Amino acid sequence: MKLFNFRFFIRIVLISITVLVFTSCSNSSNDSNACPMTVDTINILDKKIVGNTEYYLVLRVSGWHDKSEIVELYNMKPSFDHCSISNLEPIYGDSLELDKTVTHLYFDIETKSLNIEYKDGEPSKAHNKNLKIEFK
Repeated sequence: MKLFNFRFFIRIVLISITVLVFTSCSNSSNDSNACPMTVDTINILDKKIVGNTEYYLVLRVSGWHDKSEIVELYNMKPSFDHCSISNLEPIYGDSLELDKTVTHLYFDIETKSLNIEYKDGEPSKAHNKNLKIEFK
């Protein structure tokens, strides 16, 4: 009588490893709370009422080491989940030049265009945190 069947043991170990690999590793995530490695920082900077519409100016800081700043304009109040994803699409969005300070943001409602005016020189620490939107 054999006390230990080596082939049977190896077969059980291989089946166990295969089951673990297929059940634990998957390309699709069932975790609805999964966010990218770096989550954007969101700040609602300004709110203006033009006619019957409330416009919201949002500053999105994206990236880990090489950050980029993006201004987004919404025509309703956006809300953001824990991954910084908005429930609305912005009506306009544009990246800012990080080596300059923004002096004015003008939005033309008719053409849906944004004009960004910059000041030369080194940007301040507050950089673009106090932006206000103006409408033409």
